[in-house]
Amino acid sequence: MLYTHATIVTVDASRRIITDGAIRVVGDVIVDIGKTNLLKRKYATDEECDLSGRIIIPGLISTHMHTAQTLLRGTADDLELVSWLCERIWVLQGNFTAEDGYAAARLSIGEMLKSGTTCFLESMFADRYGFDGLCRAVEESGIRGCLGKIVMDIAKYAKDDAWAMHPGLVENRETSLLGTVKMWEKWNGAADDRIRVWFGARTPGGVSDTLYKEMTTISKEKGIPITMHCAEVKADRDFFASVSHTPMSYCKSVGLLSDSTVLVHMVHLDDSDIE
Repeated sequence: MLYTHATIVTVDASRRIITDGAIRVVGDVIVDIGKTNLLKRKYATDEECDLSGRIIIPGLISTHMHTAQTLLRGTADDLELVSWLCERIWVLQGNFTAEDGYAAARLSIGEMLKSGTTCFLESMFADRYGFDGLCRAVEESGIRGCLGKIVMDIAKYAKDDAWAMHPGLVENRETSLLGTVKMWEKWNGAADDRIRVWFGARTPGGVSDTLYKEMTTISKEKGIPITMHCAEVKADRDFFASVSHTPMSYCKSVGLLSDSTVLVHMVHLDDSDIE
């Protein structure tokens, strides 16, 4: 198939933008890119799709996604994060079924593909949402998914008794850490290597030091990457101070700082953390 008369943003080493450009695709592989007139002569017998007025870009990558929460838009607006989670969102998510998780994953993936996102990192998929269903949705859709399964053993936010998780979301070492390893063994590299299984660790205060250290050890041994929220709200900063750490010094102390870790929502950092 020859896609013609488009503006092509290559994002190659020279950062070329090709006006009146064309792309030749064979199967699921891009085999040639160039000016429309040149490629039409070169591949005169190819079926053609005219994309005049369109822009072609490489697939976008979403580095942080909560697929389960796609179903919950508009249910808890205008609240601070912890209240939003504890009073509304976790209550709803704590009643999800595997069917809900699969439906949410399909909706999320459909929206991403329509907006040009071809790869995403799911941050923290709970066991009750049905991790197999998430993987199946990725497999069926053609998208690439780095899929973080939740790791936790403390059912609070920043260890505050007032900020408890909904009982339906509470997991332990066996279902979260060891469950992730089982899913990694089952799904990692599946769907023509479009599925990668990650550890989706809860924020500090939701995971014990012991479990973090066990997770980071397994991560290094097996090559399982990690993603985690860190220093998202002031309560997180207060938690780190309570254990005589800054966000980054704490992460370093439990082995989280590596090339295989993606930390997200790092709002409350100081200069030493950034350095």
